[in-house]
Amino acid sequence: MNLNSTFRKISKAFAAEFDELTREISHNLTSGEARERVLITLLKKYLPSRMGIDSGFVIDALGGESKQIDVVIYDKTVGTIFEVAEVKFFPCESVIAVGEVKSDIASSEKLADALEKISSVKALDRSNRKKNELITGPGISIPGIAFDPELFHRDQILGFIFTSGSLSQDNLISQIQAYLKSHEPKVWPNLYCDWHRHIISYETTSNALSPAPMEAKYLYCTEESETPDLLLLFYCILADFIGKAHVARPIYFDYAAIKETKAVFYGLFEGGGERADGTKI
Repeated sequence: MNLNSTFRKISKAFAAEFDELTREISHNLTSGEARERVLITLLKKYLPSRMGIDSGFVIDALGGESKQIDVVIYDKTVGTIFEVAEVKFFPCESVIAVGEVKSDIASSEKLADALEKISSVKALDRSNRKKNELITGPGISIPGIAFDPELFHRDQILGFIFTSGSLSQDNLISQIQAYLKSHEPKVWPNLYCDWHRHIISYETTSNALSPAPMEAKYLYCTEESETPDLLLLFYCILADFIGKAHVARPIYFDYAAIKETKAVFYGLFEGGGERADGTKI
């Protein structure tokens, strides 16, 4: 089976839903939700089954909260989703990638809005003041293995923008460059996909296409000849990162802001006993 040929067929079906269907919906909010659902459905179908994909807010244990995010991809085997009045909140430790979905990025304002939402997630403290431990297997965390989203790409949340229309390429590149210059690499977007025109990401120190801003040497923009395969390339970059990404164990006492509790101590058996400090009870 030729995956390239298969994804070209998938792209045609995706276009019918993402572009044509959403054009028929006049209400902006409803149209936006339709686009998100179409992309979420595609990702649910082709990403690993342990991935949950939804929309909502990403939070950290220090009380930080992102802006509302169109697509949240998280590891269902790690952490808990909190829900209030049908609005979902995802602990950042279990979140692997987030995305903003736009019918087009035809203005500087739309680009700035998408970049700001991605940044609001990537700015959260995923390390919980460096207390969080990397999960190295089902239920397993090995102390001493570094988990540092400030430094390591695999410890960070990937942020992507997905659209079917953009500013001119020169204008788009120029505005992305200006954003990168004025922000820390840890909040840079990882992947921009206008799936009708180009994908923008990074070339890294290993001279390869990679969504790793911490290792970036140049911006990478696909050529026009690659247009038929952009949806496949987007999928491959995302799926490859998911296969490598690290998640951490949330500390729920910190999320709940429970630092200590007050207690009355009793002996284990009737008749009393001693506390560890020697006092009688």
